[in-house]
Amino acid sequence: MKKTKIVCTIGPASWDKEVLKQMIDNGMNVARLNGAFIDIPEMTRVANLIRELSPDVSLMLDIKGHELRLNKFDEDIKVNIGDEVVIGSTKEDKIYVATYMDLFKDIRVGKQILVDKAKTVLEVTKITDGKIYTKVLSGSVIQRGKGLNTPGTFLNNSPITDIDIEQINFAKADKWDFVAASFIRSKEDLDVIKPHLVNSSLKLIAKIEDGFGVENIDEIIESCDGIMVARGDLAVEVPYEKVPLYQKMMIKKCRDMGKIVITATEMLESMIEKPYPTRAEISDIANAVLDGTDALMLSGETTAGKYPHLCVEVMSKISLEMEKSMKPLLRTVGSHAGGERDAMMGAVYQVSVTTKIDKVVMVSERGVTATALSRHFIKEPIIVLTPNETVRRQLLICSNIYPTTYEGRFDDRDNAIHDAIRFGITKNILDKTDRILFLGKTNAKNGKENYIFEVVHVEDYA
Repeated sequence: MKKTKIVCTIGPASWDKEVLKQMIDNGMNVARLNGAFIDIPEMTRVANLIRELSPDVSLMLDIKGHELRLNKFDEDIKVNIGDEVVIGSTKEDKIYVATYMDLFKDIRVGKQILVDKAKTVLEVTKITDGKIYTKVLSGSVIQRGKGLNTPGTFLNNSPITDIDIEQINFAKADKWDFVAASFIRSKEDLDVIKPHLVNSSLKLIAKIEDGFGVENIDEIIESCDGIMVARGDLAVEVPYEKVPLYQKMMIKKCRDMGKIVITATEMLESMIEKPYPTRAEISDIANAVLDGTDALMLSGETTAGKYPHLCVEVMSKISLEMEKSMKPLLRTVGSHAGGERDAMMGAVYQVSVTTKIDKVVMVSERGVTATALSRHFIKEPIIVLTPNETVRRQLLICSNIYPTTYEGRFDDRDNAIHDAIRFGITKNILDKTDRILFLGKTNAKNGKENYIFEVVHVEDYA
Protein backbone atom coordinates (compact mmCIF):
# COMPACT_ATOMS: atom_id res chain seq x y z
CA MET A 1 0.00 0.00 0.00
CA LYS A 2 1.56 3.26 -1.19
CA LYS A 3 1.70 5.77 1.68
CA THR A 4 2.73 8.85 -0.30
CA LYS A 5 -0.14 10.20 -2.38
CA ILE A 6 0.00 11.51 -5.96
CA VAL A 7 -1.66 14.66 -7.34
CA CYS A 8 -2.03 14.76 -11.12
CA THR A 9 -2.83 17.90 -13.12
CA ILE A 10 -5.43 17.08 -15.75
CA GLY A 11 -5.07 18.45 -19.27
CA PRO A 12 -5.10 17.43 -22.94
CA ALA A 13 -2.71 14.49 -22.42
CA SER A 14 -4.99 13.01 -19.74
CA TRP A 15 -8.43 13.85 -21.10
CA ASP A 16 -8.83 10.43 -22.68
CA LYS A 17 -10.93 8.17 -20.47
CA GLU A 18 -8.67 5.13 -20.84
CA VAL A 19 -5.52 7.15 -20.09
CA LEU A 20 -7.15 8.63 -17.01
CA LYS A 21 -8.22 5.17 -15.85
CA GLN A 22 -4.63 3.94 -16.20
CA MET A 23 -3.43 6.88 -14.14
CA ILE A 24 -5.89 6.05 -11.38
CA ASP A 25 -4.94 2.36 -11.50
CA ASN A 26 -1.26 3.32 -11.25
CA GLY A 27 -1.73 5.37 -8.09
CA MET A 28 -3.29 8.78 -8.78
CA ASN A 29 -5.15 10.06 -5.68
CA VAL A 30 -6.03 13.69 -6.50
CA ALA A 31 -7.03 15.36 -9.77
CA ARG A 32 -5.87 18.98 -10.01
CA LEU A 33 -7.21 21.51 -12.52
CA ASN A 34 -5.20 24.66 -13.20
CA GLY A 35 -7.59 27.62 -13.16
CA ALA A 36 -5.31 29.57 -15.50
CA PHE A 37 -6.23 27.30 -18.41
CA ILE A 38 -9.80 26.09 -17.76
CA ASP A 39 -13.39 27.28 -17.74
CA ILE A 40 -16.52 26.03 -15.98
CA PRO A 41 -17.50 23.57 -18.77
CA GLU A 42 -14.02 22.02 -18.49
CA MET A 43 -14.34 21.75 -14.70
CA THR A 44 -17.70 20.05 -15.16
CA ARG A 45 -16.46 17.60 -17.76
CA VAL A 46 -13.35 16.53 -15.85
CA ALA A 47 -15.17 16.24 -12.51
CA ASN A 48 -17.86 14.05 -14.05
CA LEU A 49 -15.25 11.85 -15.71
CA ILE A 50 -13.26 11.41 -12.50
CA ARG A 51 -16.38 10.47 -10.55
CA GLU A 52 -17.43 8.03 -13.23
CA LEU A 53 -14.06 6.27 -13.08
CA SER A 54 -13.43 6.18 -9.32
CA PRO A 55 -14.85 7.40 -6.00
CA ASP A 56 -11.30 7.36 -4.60
CA VAL A 57 -9.93 10.45 -6.35
CA SER A 58 -10.45 13.89 -4.82
CA LEU A 59 -10.71 17.15 -6.79
CA MET A 60 -8.47 20.20 -6.46
CA LEU A 61 -8.95 23.62 -8.06
CA ASP A 62 -5.78 25.71 -8.46
CA ILE A 63 -6.62 29.45 -8.68
CA LYS A 64 -4.38 32.10 -10.29
CA GLY A 65 -4.46 34.82 -7.62
CA HIS A 66 -1.27 36.90 -7.68
CA GLU A 67 0.09 34.99 -10.68
CA LEU A 68 1.28 37.18 -13.57
CA ARG A 69 0.59 35.99 -17.10
CA LEU A 70 1.11 37.62 -20.51
CA ASN A 71 -1.68 38.21 -22.99
CA LYS A 72 -2.13 35.77 -25.84
CA PHE A 73 -0.70 37.88 -28.66
CA ASP A 74 -0.90 36.57 -32.21
CA GLU A 75 2.54 34.98 -32.58
CA ASP A 76 5.49 34.17 -30.34
CA ILE A 77 8.05 36.99 -30.44
CA LYS A 78 11.67 36.19 -31.28
CA VAL A 79 14.21 38.33 -29.45
CA ASN A 80 17.97 38.80 -29.21
CA ILE A 81 20.10 39.86 -26.26
CA GLY A 82 20.02 43.63 -25.97
CA ASP A 83 16.68 44.04 -27.73
CA GLU A 84 14.09 46.39 -26.23
CA VAL A 85 10.76 44.86 -25.22
CA VAL A 86 7.89 47.11 -24.14
CA ILE A 87 5.21 45.75 -21.79
CA GLY A 88 2.08 47.89 -21.85
CA SER A 89 -0.92 48.28 -19.56
CA THR A 90 -3.87 48.29 -21.95
CA LYS A 91 -5.40 45.81 -24.35
CA GLU A 92 -4.34 48.11 -27.19
CA ASP A 93 -0.69 47.32 -26.44
CA LYS A 94 0.94 44.44 -28.30
CA ILE A 95 2.30 42.92 -25.07
CA TYR A 96 0.65 43.42 -21.69
CA VAL A 97 0.16 41.54 -18.41
CA ALA A 98 -3.31 40.12 -18.83
CA THR A 99 -3.74 39.25 -15.15
CA TYR A 100 -2.45 42.56 -13.72
CA MET A 101 -2.51 45.62 -15.93
CA ASP A 102 -1.01 47.79 -13.18
CA LEU A 103 2.35 46.02 -12.93
CA PHE A 104 4.00 49.27 -14.02
CA LYS A 105 2.98 50.82 -10.67
CA ASP A 106 4.84 48.17 -8.63
CA ILE A 107 7.95 47.33 -10.66
CA ARG A 108 11.06 49.53 -10.46
CA VAL A 109 13.92 50.37 -12.83
CA GLY A 110 16.72 47.81 -12.44
CA LYS A 111 14.37 44.99 -11.45
CA GLN A 112 14.08 41.86 -13.57
CA ILE A 113 11.04 40.30 -15.24
CA LEU A 114 11.43 36.59 -15.90
CA VAL A 115 9.34 35.08 -18.69
CA ASP A 116 8.29 31.41 -18.50
CA LYS A 117 10.44 30.41 -15.48
CA ALA A 118 13.40 32.55 -16.68
CA LYS A 119 13.61 31.11 -20.19
CA THR A 120 13.80 34.76 -21.16
CA VAL A 121 15.08 37.43 -18.74
CA LEU A 122 14.23 41.11 -19.09
CA GLU A 123 15.66 44.06 -17.14
CA VAL A 124 13.51 47.15 -16.55
CA THR A 125 15.22 50.23 -18.00
CA LYS A 126 12.42 52.82 -17.95
CA ILE A 127 8.81 53.20 -16.81
CA THR A 128 6.70 55.90 -18.39
CA ASP A 129 3.09 56.49 -19.47
CA GLY A 130 1.97 53.12 -18.15
CA LYS A 131 4.61 51.27 -20.15
CA ILE A 132 7.50 49.16 -18.87
CA TYR A 133 10.59 49.40 -21.10
CA THR A 134 12.93 46.42 -20.75
CA LYS A 135 16.17 45.08 -22.21
CA VAL A 136 16.62 41.39 -23.03
CA LEU A 137 19.38 39.88 -20.87
CA SER A 138 18.95 36.29 -22.03
CA GLY A 139 16.62 34.11 -24.04
CA SER A 140 15.44 33.97 -27.62
CA VAL A 141 11.64 34.02 -27.57
CA ILE A 142 8.70 35.47 -25.65
CA GLN A 143 5.77 33.09 -25.90
CA ARG A 144 2.15 34.11 -25.76
CA GLY A 145 0.25 33.55 -22.51
CA LYS A 146 3.33 32.57 -20.48
CA GLY A 147 3.81 33.32 -16.80
CA LEU A 148 6.01 36.10 -15.42
CA ASN A 149 8.07 36.39 -12.25
CA THR A 150 9.30 39.61 -10.66
CA PRO A 151 11.79 38.54 -7.95
CA GLY A 152 11.84 40.88 -4.96
CA THR A 153 8.91 43.00 -6.16
CA PHE A 154 5.86 43.11 -3.88
CA LEU A 155 2.72 43.12 -6.01
CA ASN A 156 -0.39 44.98 -4.92
CA ASN A 157 -2.81 42.90 -6.96
CA SER A 158 -5.43 40.85 -5.15
CA PRO A 159 -4.72 37.22 -4.16
CA ILE A 160 -8.05 36.32 -5.76
CA THR A 161 -9.52 37.39 -9.11
CA ASP A 162 -13.06 37.54 -10.47
CA ILE A 163 -12.37 34.40 -12.51
CA ASP A 164 -11.04 32.68 -9.38
CA ILE A 165 -14.26 33.56 -7.52
CA GLU A 166 -16.39 32.17 -10.34
CA GLN A 167 -14.42 28.92 -10.32
CA ILE A 168 -14.55 28.65 -6.51
CA ASN A 169 -18.32 29.14 -6.53
CA PHE A 170 -18.64 26.28 -8.99
CA ALA A 171 -16.33 24.08 -6.89
CA LYS A 172 -18.44 24.81 -3.81
CA ALA A 173 -21.68 23.91 -5.55
CA ASP A 174 -20.17 20.81 -7.14
CA LYS A 175 -18.64 19.64 -3.84
CA TRP A 176 -14.96 19.67 -4.75
CA ASP A 177 -12.38 19.04 -2.05
CA PHE A 178 -9.46 21.51 -2.25
CA VAL A 179 -8.61 25.01 -3.44
CA ALA A 180 -4.91 25.71 -4.00
CA ALA A 181 -4.13 29.44 -4.03
CA SER A 182 -1.12 30.75 -5.99
CA PHE A 183 1.67 32.99 -4.65
CA ILE A 184 0.44 33.19 -1.06
CA ARG A 185 2.71 35.67 0.70
CA SER A 186 1.14 36.08 4.14
CA LYS A 187 -1.78 35.38 6.43
CA GLU A 188 -3.43 38.50 5.01
CA ASP A 189 -3.59 36.91 1.55
CA LEU A 190 -5.40 33.92 3.03
CA ASP A 191 -7.79 36.20 4.92
CA VAL A 192 -8.87 37.71 1.58
CA ILE A 193 -9.59 34.27 0.10
CA LYS A 194 -11.29 32.58 3.06
CA PRO A 195 -14.60 34.50 2.91
CA HIS A 196 -15.16 33.01 -0.55
CA LEU A 197 -14.95 29.49 0.91
CA VAL A 198 -17.63 29.92 3.57
CA ASN A 199 -20.60 27.54 3.47
CA SER A 200 -18.40 24.88 1.95
CA SER A 201 -16.11 22.07 3.05
CA LEU A 202 -13.28 23.13 0.73
CA LYS A 203 -9.83 22.89 2.29
CA LEU A 204 -7.41 25.71 1.49
CA ILE A 205 -3.89 24.89 0.28
CA ALA A 206 -1.40 27.79 0.16
CA LYS A 207 1.13 27.63 -2.67
CA ILE A 208 4.52 28.96 -1.58
CA GLU A 209 6.15 30.46 -4.66
CA ASP A 210 8.26 33.42 -3.60
CA GLY A 211 10.47 34.84 -0.87
CA PHE A 212 7.59 36.60 0.86
CA GLY A 213 5.83 33.27 1.36
CA VAL A 214 8.99 31.67 2.72
CA GLU A 215 9.55 34.59 5.10
CA ASN A 216 6.02 34.29 6.51
CA ILE A 217 5.78 30.50 6.38
CA ASP A 218 4.82 29.96 10.04
CA GLU A 219 1.77 32.23 9.96
CA ILE A 220 0.75 30.83 6.56
CA ILE A 221 0.86 27.19 7.73
CA GLU A 222 -1.07 28.10 10.86
CA SER A 223 -3.77 29.87 8.80
CA CYS A 224 -4.55 27.22 6.17
CA ASP A 225 -5.14 23.48 5.82
CA GLY A 226 -1.84 22.79 4.11
CA ILE A 227 0.78 24.10 1.71
CA MET A 228 2.22 23.28 -1.68
CA VAL A 229 5.98 23.65 -2.12
CA ALA A 230 5.65 25.04 -5.65
CA ARG A 231 9.29 24.83 -6.69
CA GLY A 232 8.94 26.10 -10.27
CA ASP A 233 8.18 29.72 -9.49
CA LEU A 234 9.98 29.53 -6.13
CA ALA A 235 13.28 28.67 -7.84
CA VAL A 236 13.18 31.84 -9.92
CA GLU A 237 11.86 34.09 -7.15
CA VAL A 238 14.57 33.12 -4.62
CA PRO A 239 18.20 31.98 -5.07
CA TYR A 240 17.77 28.52 -6.60
CA GLU A 241 20.44 26.97 -4.38
CA LYS A 242 18.19 27.63 -1.36
CA VAL A 243 15.17 25.75 -2.74
CA PRO A 244 16.15 22.26 -1.43
CA LEU A 245 16.59 23.62 2.09
CA TYR A 246 13.32 25.56 1.89
CA GLN A 247 11.60 22.38 0.72
CA LYS A 248 12.87 20.36 3.68
CA MET A 249 12.05 23.16 6.09
CA MET A 250 8.47 23.51 4.87
CA ILE A 251 7.80 19.78 4.88
CA LYS A 252 9.08 19.49 8.45
CA LYS A 253 7.02 22.44 9.66
CA CYS A 254 3.85 20.98 8.14
CA ARG A 255 4.54 17.57 9.66
CA ASP A 256 5.18 19.15 13.05
CA MET A 257 1.90 21.09 12.87
CA GLY A 258 -0.20 18.25 11.46
CA LYS A 259 -0.92 20.07 8.18
CA ILE A 260 -1.00 18.75 4.61
CA VAL A 261 2.12 19.27 2.49
CA ILE A 262 2.48 18.71 -1.27
CA THR A 263 5.79 18.82 -3.16
CA ALA A 264 5.41 19.99 -6.75
CA THR A 265 7.01 20.96 -10.06
CA GLU A 266 9.27 19.21 -12.57
CA MET A 267 9.50 15.97 -10.64
CA LEU A 268 9.47 13.98 -13.88
CA GLU A 269 9.98 16.76 -16.42
CA SER A 270 12.03 14.58 -18.78
CA MET A 271 9.12 12.15 -19.05
CA ILE A 272 7.11 14.74 -20.95
CA GLU A 273 9.08 13.42 -23.94
CA LYS A 274 10.73 10.19 -22.74
CA PRO A 275 9.33 6.98 -21.21
CA TYR A 276 11.99 6.76 -18.46
CA PRO A 277 13.03 9.16 -15.68
CA THR A 278 16.49 10.61 -15.24
CA ARG A 279 18.59 9.54 -12.26
CA ALA A 280 18.27 13.04 -10.84
CA GLU A 281 14.47 12.84 -11.02
CA ILE A 282 14.48 9.49 -9.24
CA SER A 283 16.55 11.01 -6.43
CA ASP A 284 14.35 14.09 -6.30
CA ILE A 285 11.20 12.05 -5.76
CA ALA A 286 12.96 9.77 -3.28
CA ASN A 287 14.17 12.70 -1.18
CA ALA A 288 10.72 14.31 -1.04
CA VAL A 289 9.26 11.01 0.17
CA LEU A 290 12.00 10.53 2.75
CA ASP A 291 11.49 14.11 3.96
CA GLY A 292 7.87 13.19 4.70
CA THR A 293 5.77 14.94 2.07
CA ASP A 294 2.12 13.89 2.12
CA ALA A 295 1.85 14.05 -1.65
CA LEU A 296 3.85 14.50 -4.84
CA MET A 297 2.46 16.46 -7.76
CA LEU A 298 2.71 16.05 -11.53
CA SER A 299 2.02 19.06 -13.76
CA GLY A 300 3.18 19.21 -17.39
CA GLU A 301 3.94 15.50 -17.22
CA THR A 302 0.22 14.69 -17.12
CA THR A 303 -1.23 17.68 -18.98
CA ALA A 304 1.01 17.75 -22.05
CA GLY A 305 3.36 14.78 -21.77
CA LYS A 306 3.44 11.66 -23.92
CA TYR A 307 3.38 9.21 -21.01
CA PRO A 308 1.03 10.44 -18.25
CA HIS A 309 0.14 6.96 -16.96
CA LEU A 310 3.82 5.91 -16.91
CA CYS A 311 4.71 9.01 -14.88
CA VAL A 312 2.24 7.96 -12.18
CA GLU A 313 3.60 4.41 -12.26
CA VAL A 314 7.21 5.63 -11.89
CA MET A 315 6.28 7.92 -9.01
CA SER A 316 4.41 5.11 -7.26
CA LYS A 317 7.31 2.67 -7.63
CA ILE A 318 9.87 5.10 -6.23
CA SER A 319 7.57 6.05 -3.35
CA LEU A 320 6.92 2.43 -2.39
CA GLU A 321 10.61 1.61 -2.37
CA MET A 322 11.53 4.62 -0.23
CA GLU A 323 8.73 3.96 2.23
CA LYS A 324 10.23 0.58 3.08
CA SER A 325 13.20 2.30 4.71
CA MET A 326 11.29 5.02 6.59
CA LYS A 327 11.28 4.73 10.37
CA PRO A 328 8.52 5.92 12.73
CA LEU A 329 9.28 9.35 14.14
CA LEU A 330 7.62 10.84 17.22
CA ARG A 331 6.85 14.51 16.64
CA THR A 332 5.97 16.68 19.60
CA VAL A 333 6.28 20.22 18.25
CA GLY A 334 3.11 22.31 18.45
CA SER A 335 0.53 20.22 16.64
CA HIS A 336 -2.74 22.05 15.97
CA ALA A 337 -4.50 18.82 16.91
CA GLY A 338 -4.63 19.78 20.60
CA GLY A 339 -3.02 18.47 23.76
CA GLU A 340 -5.30 15.53 24.57
CA ARG A 341 -5.50 14.34 21.00
CA ASP A 342 -1.76 14.79 20.52
CA ALA A 343 -1.05 12.71 23.64
CA MET A 344 -3.23 9.91 22.32
CA MET A 345 -1.47 9.94 18.97
CA GLY A 346 1.84 9.75 20.79
CA ALA A 347 0.53 6.65 22.55
CA VAL A 348 -0.35 5.11 19.17
CA TYR A 349 3.21 5.76 18.07
CA GLN A 350 4.55 3.95 21.17
CA VAL A 351 2.30 0.94 20.48
CA SER A 352 3.43 0.91 16.86
CA VAL A 353 7.13 0.71 17.74
CA THR A 354 6.81 -1.70 20.68
CA THR A 355 3.92 -4.04 19.83
CA LYS A 356 3.18 -6.29 16.86
CA ILE A 357 0.15 -4.90 15.06
CA ASP A 358 -0.84 -5.05 11.40
CA LYS A 359 -3.08 -1.99 11.04
CA VAL A 360 -4.46 0.96 12.96
CA VAL A 361 -8.24 1.29 12.63
CA MET A 362 -9.54 4.72 13.62
CA VAL A 363 -13.00 6.26 13.71
CA SER A 364 -12.74 9.99 12.85
CA GLU A 365 -15.57 12.41 12.12
CA ARG A 366 -13.49 15.39 10.91
CA GLY A 367 -10.15 13.79 10.04
CA VAL A 368 -8.11 15.97 12.41
CA THR A 369 -7.04 13.07 14.62
CA ALA A 370 -6.11 10.95 11.60
CA THR A 371 -3.99 13.74 10.11
CA ALA A 372 -2.26 14.21 13.47
CA LEU A 373 -1.38 10.51 13.54
CA SER A 374 -0.06 10.38 9.97
CA ARG A 375 2.73 12.84 10.85
CA HIS A 376 4.45 10.21 13.03
CA PHE A 377 5.39 7.99 10.04
CA ILE A 378 4.14 4.82 11.74
CA LYS A 379 4.78 1.76 9.59
CA GLU A 380 1.25 0.34 9.82
CA PRO A 381 -1.46 1.61 7.46
CA ILE A 382 -4.01 3.91 9.11
CA ILE A 383 -7.53 2.79 8.19
CA VAL A 384 -9.89 5.69 8.84
CA LEU A 385 -13.62 5.07 9.17
CA THR A 386 -15.55 8.31 8.80
CA PRO A 387 -19.27 9.02 8.46
CA ASN A 388 -18.53 12.08 6.32
CA GLU A 389 -17.97 11.45 2.60
CA THR A 390 -16.27 14.83 2.11
CA VAL A 391 -13.81 14.09 4.92
CA ARG A 392 -13.12 10.71 3.31
CA ARG A 393 -12.19 12.30 0.00
CA GLN A 394 -10.05 14.98 1.63
CA LEU A 395 -8.11 12.38 3.62
CA LEU A 396 -7.10 10.72 0.35
CA ILE A 397 -4.27 13.28 0.07
CA CYS A 398 -2.76 12.50 3.49
CA SER A 399 0.25 10.22 3.84
CA ASN A 400 -0.45 6.65 4.99
CA ILE A 401 -4.20 7.24 5.45
CA TYR A 402 -6.72 4.93 3.78
CA PRO A 403 -10.20 6.33 4.42
CA THR A 404 -13.61 4.77 3.89
CA THR A 405 -17.14 5.97 4.60
CA TYR A 406 -18.67 4.20 7.58
CA GLU A 407 -21.57 4.76 9.94
CA GLY A 408 -21.48 2.24 12.77
CA ARG A 409 -22.84 1.62 16.23
CA PHE A 410 -21.12 3.37 19.11
CA ASP A 411 -23.48 2.71 22.00
CA ASP A 412 -20.82 0.69 23.83
CA ARG A 413 -17.27 -0.62 23.43
CA ASP A 414 -18.10 -4.14 22.22
CA ASN A 415 -20.60 -2.99 19.59
CA ALA A 416 -18.22 -0.29 18.33
CA ILE A 417 -15.33 -2.72 17.82
CA HIS A 418 -17.49 -5.59 16.58
CA ASP A 419 -19.36 -3.55 13.95
CA ALA A 420 -16.21 -1.81 12.70
CA ILE A 421 -14.36 -5.10 12.29
CA ARG A 422 -17.25 -6.80 10.49
CA PHE A 423 -17.45 -3.79 8.16
CA GLY A 424 -13.69 -3.95 7.54
CA ILE A 425 -13.85 -7.65 6.64
CA THR A 426 -16.84 -7.13 4.32
CA LYS A 427 -14.96 -4.34 2.49
CA ASN A 428 -11.73 -6.39 2.33
CA ILE A 429 -9.99 -3.75 4.44
CA LEU A 430 -9.25 -6.22 7.24
CA ASP A 431 -8.20 -9.85 7.29
CA LYS A 432 -9.24 -12.26 10.01
CA THR A 433 -5.57 -12.84 10.86
CA ASP A 434 -4.94 -9.12 11.49
CA ARG A 435 -4.03 -7.77 14.90
CA ILE A 436 -5.19 -4.16 15.01
CA LEU A 437 -5.06 -1.12 17.24
CA PHE A 438 -8.63 0.19 17.39
CA LEU A 439 -9.34 3.84 18.20
CA GLY A 440 -12.79 5.27 18.69
CA LYS A 441 -15.26 6.54 21.23
CA THR A 442 -18.68 5.55 22.47
CA ASN A 443 -21.66 7.88 22.39
CA ALA A 444 -21.84 10.48 25.14
CA LYS A 445 -23.63 9.50 28.33
CA ASN A 446 -24.40 12.22 30.86
CA GLY A 447 -22.42 14.56 28.68
CA LYS A 448 -19.26 12.45 28.78
CA GLU A 449 -17.63 10.34 26.07
CA ASN A 450 -15.57 7.19 26.60
CA TYR A 451 -12.53 6.70 24.40
CA ILE A 452 -11.58 3.27 23.07
CA PHE A 453 -7.86 2.52 22.70
CA GLU A 454 -7.35 -1.21 22.38
CA VAL A 455 -5.22 -3.83 20.60
CA VAL A 456 -7.46 -6.67 19.43
CA HIS A 457 -7.33 -9.73 17.19
CA VAL A 458 -9.80 -9.40 14.31
CA GLU A 459 -10.77 -13.08 14.50
CA ASP A 460 -12.08 -12.55 18.06
CA TYR A 461 -14.71 -10.12 16.76
CA ALA A 462 -15.33 -11.33 13.22
